[in-house]
Amino acid sequence: MPSPLSKPRHAVVVGGSFAGLCIARTLADHVERVTVLDRDRFPDGPRLRTGVPQARHLHVLITSGQRALDRLFPGLMAELYDRGAVPVAAPTDLLSLSPYGWRERFPATHTLVGASRELLDWTIRQRLSADGRIRFESAREVVGLLPGDDGASVAGVELRVRRGGSEIHRCDADLVVDASGRGSRTPGWLDALGYGRPAETRIDAGLGYASRRYRLPPGVADSWKNIMVMPKPPHVSRAGVLYPIENGRWMVTLGGFGDETPPTDEAGFLEFTRNLRSPLIYEAIRDAEPEGPIHGYRRTSNHRRHYETMPRWPEGFLVVGDAACAFNPVYGQGMSVAARTAVVLGDHLRTRPGRFGRAAQAAVAGCSATAWTIATGTDLRFSSGGAVRPGRRGRLSHWYLDRASDVADRDPYVLRVLTDVQHLVRPPTALAHPRVALRVLRGPTRPPLSTPPITAPARPAPGR
Repeated sequence: MPSPLSKPRHAVVVGGSFAGLCIARTLADHVERVTVLDRDRFPDGPRLRTGVPQARHLHVLITSGQRALDRLFPGLMAELYDRGAVPVAAPTDLLSLSPYGWRERFPATHTLVGASRELLDWTIRQRLSADGRIRFESAREVVGLLPGDDGASVAGVELRVRRGGSEIHRCDADLVVDASGRGSRTPGWLDALGYGRPAETRIDAGLGYASRRYRLPPGVADSWKNIMVMPKPPHVSRAGVLYPIENGRWMVTLGGFGDETPPTDEAGFLEFTRNLRSPLIYEAIRDAEPEGPIHGYRRTSNHRRHYETMPRWPEGFLVVGDAACAFNPVYGQGMSVAARTAVVLGDHLRTRPGRFGRAAQAAVAGCSATAWTIATGTDLRFSSGGAVRPGRRGRLSHWYLDRASDVADRDPYVLRVLTDVQHLVRPPTALAHPRVALRVLRGPTRPPLSTPPITAPARPAPGR
């Protein structure tokens, strides 16, 4: 292990995930070379790959993630738009049916990026591949960690070449980052080195979803760019989203809890869409041209491994992304938290050159804290199987958030603050600011829209 003030020579990133790509970019500024190891073979274009099954479904890049990515990769958002990604002004371009009614289309306060996961990954991989400090090695399966000679650090990884036999190879490194996703084997690796296993928290709302890509008929989406039909618990647990991706294509993702998960056969998929709380998505896709099959997905639990609380932690090792804290994908937070984590790690390494231990892992946990609170606070309402039920304070918080969402449908100021929180640019405490709380407690000042505001002009935002 290098001394605290020396520059590490080699860093290994386990997993070419979105989190792994972002971390590789950060590490390149603090080590001589970075090697990214992945079990897959990377495609030579913006195409799906086996190791990222979630890529077949909707991905949303919220404001905090866009800001972090443009810091890591200057000009990346503009490059995505040049490659066909679609800017979606929120809430102006959205037709959104909340549990309380249709949301009014106020002037935009945020912009979403309509792009597929494979376009995002490919664009970033191209940037990294052009960096001589970073090397990708595919078809490499990491099977363990190498202990340092001092007994308190990690000195690299053990790996096996896939389809290359059973021989175990050694890959020495000063720093190792696990970015291998939900299937991370770090708990077992640490246990084998005598560090024990981390405490884990899992909150599962039982969400399942299914997605398909389409090309819509001309003129169907001339007055909007996104339709979102939310569930209305406890009576309706089905939801659906129609969202643009690059080059004139659209993604439909349907979701449901428990027994209401969407089917993956064509007739069942369309019938599920037709029976959402609004038929708008069904009407948009019933004559559309499908692009590929329907894909289902069920691994949607919130799963946190509390590495930051372990009694002992090896120097030179870090766990990031879904390997450390995975969110229910429905909230669209994972990519943004991963990008923000890479930025925070860069700040950490600038103030602590060559150091990569417990403090860095605590910083990673801090990046996930707000997103975890948002995701699990909602999913606790749907979860079963022994999840902790909220007490009086939790129930009051749920009531307040429900009322804030109701008011936000018709109040642009409250909607702005709520959206800022959801985009991780303001803390949840912003919703308790007196100016917001007064509007929330007063309640809506006009009745909800009973029909979608397809052609209604956006109202000015009073009180801003």
